[in-house]
Amino acid sequence: MILKAFKILIIITSAVIVSSCTSMLSGNPARTVQVAIKDGNAKQLKNAWDKKALSLCKSGYNITNLGKVVSTAGGHNSLSGLIACK
Repeated sequence: MILKAFKILIIITSAVIVSSCTSMLSGNPARTVQVAIKDGNAKQLKNAWDKKALSLCKSGYNITNLGKVVSTAGGHNSLSGLIACK
């Protein structure tokens, strides 16, 4: 009984290790880009977001999911999204 439980534990541990290694080696993982600027317009916010995305991905990126501009009571506008590096 203990040997059977030990075998199951080894199989589960092996699966977790293989899964994590596969995800690390599967290319460019999605990255979250989030910027916030105070008293800026939509164009300034998009430019700041683009600049940060390019700094994360030196050779360009593809937008996976881009959120909407969110305004806060403090006058900050924020934009976040997911990118995949090329």
